Amino acid sequence: MAFFENVHCTGCSACYSICPENCIKMVADEEGFLYPKIVEKEKCLDCKLCSECCPLIKEIDRKKDGYPKTYAAMNKNEDIRKKSSSGGIFYLLAEEIIFQNGIVFGAKFSSEFSVIHGSENTIKGIAEFYGSKYVQSTVGETFRECKENLDGGKIVLYSGTPCQIEGLKAFLQCEYENLYCVDIICMSVPSPKLWEKYINWQNLCYESTTQKISFRYKNPNWKQKSMRIEFNNGLVYLDRLSKDPYGRIFGSEIGSRYSCYDCRFRTINRSSDITIADFWGIGNILPEMDDDKGTSLIMVNTSKGENLFEKMNSKCKTMSVKIEDGIKFNQRAIKNKKYNLKELKKKREKLFKYLDVLPFDILVKKCVDDPIVIKGIKFIRRCFTKIKRIIKNMGTSLNKR
Repeated sequence: MAFFENVHCTGCSACYSICPENCIKMVADEEGFLYPKIVEKEKCLDCKLCSECCPLIKEIDRKKDGYPKTYAAMNKNEDIRKKSSSGGIFYLLAEEIIFQNGIVFGAKFSSEFSVIHGSENTIKGIAEFYGSKYVQSTVGETFRECKENLDGGKIVLYSGTPCQIEGLKAFLQCEYENLYCVDIICMSVPSPKLWEKYINWQNLCYESTTQKISFRYKNPNWKQKSMRIEFNNGLVYLDRLSKDPYGRIFGSEIGSRYSCYDCRFRTINRSSDITIADFWGIGNILPEMDDDKGTSLIMVNTSKGENLFEKMNSKCKTMSVKIEDGIKFNQRAIKNKKYNLKELKKKREKLFKYLDVLPFDILVKKCVDDPIVIKGIKFIRRCFTKIKRIIKNMGTSLNKR
């Protein structure tokens, strides 16, 4: 068995799903991330299916001639768009599959508000998949369930992060014409343990239990995204995601999975049929598509994806854009962020060291906030950058005259 080291493993669950003897389990490490582990070695047949289906090893042909085709899009149904993180396009794709008597897989909340992958086959059911969920979902048995439905002739839509889609494709080991895959442009996935600690802290603060959560509540609009939590005692928590303790950890990326720092699946050519994201910078590219209620970036990666997208075209407003414009303000589509690895490692170690000790808000202040000296240096750098930009713009204006 030749698994990659933990630093590369994405936890996609392909190896767990394909094991014919069920001797692999997905086990949480001390940070709360799931990794494959052989728990019943005596059952292992040494068939090597687990390592052969690992998407980090298996070669998957992603390049498709003439693709991707890129669009700005928004759902014409304002109610659906309001409930969605961006333009409400995933709902339309899922709706089309349901109309064809198919089944949809996606990330949703469990009854305890952990994030899991599940399946739905009704219009009412796909509401479970609304909105972004900034935590790594547990795939569970959904790869196997997906295969059973595909083999039974069902049309299937499976949505997930790029590494989850690559894992599913590697697990299936062949192409299915009745399978549609949708992935997202993903920044990184924080630890499920972090999320659990945050929810428990919020429940303690509000002396109640969680009833409903929105990671990307549009308050008052799309760009000013907020964390919103409704509690069973009638109280509501609402704060800008940039100020919310969990949102700050997510933004800093110090609690993300190691593989996210060097993601192997940030690429223009993807295994999915359709890629969905927020169309950041839409006001600079297509001002007429920017009403600040949410606009989706759609990358159609295959002819199959194009056929599906065209079927719901009448229900959304779309405009074609160049791929370069589509990813101009969404660089995570194609490349990893450049990190200060020394600083990142130091903060990360501190975060998980104190996770079980400190209240969540104190934990964030201790681990995310920079010391005063560092804050001063960063402020001075921002000022110099701003001054340089102003001088450059002044020079450009004088040259035009």
